[in-house]
Amino acid sequence: MPDPAVLLEGGAKALIYASLLVTIGASAARWLLLPRAAAELGGGCVAAIEQWIAYLAFVAAVLALAASGLRVWTHTVSAFGFDGARSWETIKLIAWQSRWGRDWKFQMIAAFILVVTCAMAWFRREAWPLATLATLVFTATLPLLGHAAGNGARMALHAVHILGAGFWLGTLAVVLLIRIPAASPDSMEPRLASGRARLLLLRRFSPIALSSAMTMVGAGLVIAFLYLGSVSNLWTTAYGRILILKVALVVGVAICGYVNWKRLRRMYDEDEPSTAMVVLEVTLAAVVLIVTGFLTEMGHPA
Repeated sequence: MPDPAVLLEGGAKALIYASLLVTIGASAARWLLLPRAAAELGGGCVAAIEQWIAYLAFVAAVLALAASGLRVWTHTVSAFGFDGARSWETIKLIAWQSRWGRDWKFQMIAAFILVVTCAMAWFRREAWPLATLATLVFTATLPLLGHAAGNGARMALHAVHILGAGFWLGTLAVVLLIRIPAASPDSMEPRLASGRARLLLLRRFSPIALSSAMTMVGAGLVIAFLYLGSVSNLWTTAYGRILILKVALVVGVAICGYVNWKRLRRMYDEDEPSTAMVVLEVTLAAVVLIVTGFLTEMGHPA
């Protein structure tokens, strides 16, 4: 039976990861994806999509702030149990007097700045550089409360791993979640026009997805090598077995991505794109985040 405290901490971290990936994906969509499709979508459509991207970034930032705040309670549960976590004194001890609390405060400040800058980008597009910078800063604070804490090289690896995941899976989630208006003002049926615009975005996303996935996998392999110590630890330790599950899920996500890429290459502009495989890809990615949240709360062999 898993420790309830580990489940709580892992769940809170999974929510932080999911929220951060969406904010990273929003910035990637704003700076890399939209310019690649702007000429074909038209100025009005691009402006509307950009507004939706900023809205998603703001919602994700609020969730990241809430989940970061929740972590001080879940960490108190880990340290003092559920009874101890009912006391404000023990929560204050964790938040204000522990080494963990010092780094947690940095993360909370970064999350708050992220919310503010994403809100600014939602109302004024000129604030996008600030929102993107805040996203990078928040990403850099995440390893402060994990296995890599105190080791600059490992923290950098974790940050690169998260950024790669955000550019790949976060951007894909953004493309799936945004509301896309008609791509042109002609008489074609609006739902079909929106479908064509989403198809165009997915096509332009493929090169970004490939390089991002390679970055994420490369950094992840190095991290796994550092934390496992030996290959046998993959099946002889709980950490290794959960890592195998994560790798299997990532392979599933990659297979979905490959199928989507092949399918998109065969489509023409008049086709109505099906998002079923894209939804499956994002769903598997969400499961990966949940597993990752629990994995980061487990002791590693090396």
